[in-house]
Order: sequence, then structure tokens, then C-alpha cells
Amino acid sequence: MTDKALTLKEAAALLGVSYSCLYAHRLEMGFFQVGASWRIWPDRLKNPTEYNPSRPARTEKRSEKCQSVGAKAPTSGTSISARQAAAEFDKLVEQLTGRKRKSCTTS
Repeated sequence: MTDKALTLKEAAALLGVSYSCLYAHRLEMGFFQVGASWRIWPDRLKNPTEYNPSRPARTEKRSEKCQSVGAKAPTSGTSISARQAAAEFDKLVEQLTGRKRKSCTTS
């Protein structure tokens, strides 16, 4: 093998994906660890669709609006209490998951 093993950053640039995405799937794709860095042979990247054919890459653009577009802008100089922040966080978690967040405080 005369090819040099690619780093995560080099492979991400070659595939056109983010570093964090590639890092999350490094074991599935066949990366191996050399010291503290992760490497992969270039011939393993020649057919990137073979890794998960049941979930092909997205080709169309998403048309979803950003959720923060309708949010109120915070006024400068004001702060909210920890209780109010926790209540707002609980409301957001309930919207996303459909159930209330478990209490993490001890009594």
C-alpha cells in the first residue's frame, strides 16, 4: 500500500460532509485509530453509498423555517430567574417530545 491513510478532516473534505458527522460514524465507515488520531485508507472511501444503502443521502433542500424566526427578541439588560428558565425549558422539551421532563432535583 503506497497510499497515505487519510485523517478525519481530509476524508470529510473529500466526501463533502462535516467533520462532526464523519466523527460520529467513524467506526461504521472503517476508520482505525493511530495514537490519538483516526485514519482511513482512501480505497475505503471510493464507494461511500455502500455504508448505509437503506438511508441514501439527501438531495433536495429542506424548506423548513427556522424555529427561532417567530421567537421574541430578548430585551437588553434583563435577565430571567433560574425557575423561569427551567419552566421555559420544560415547555420546549414537552413540545418536542410530547411528554413532560422528569424532575432532576432532589428533595
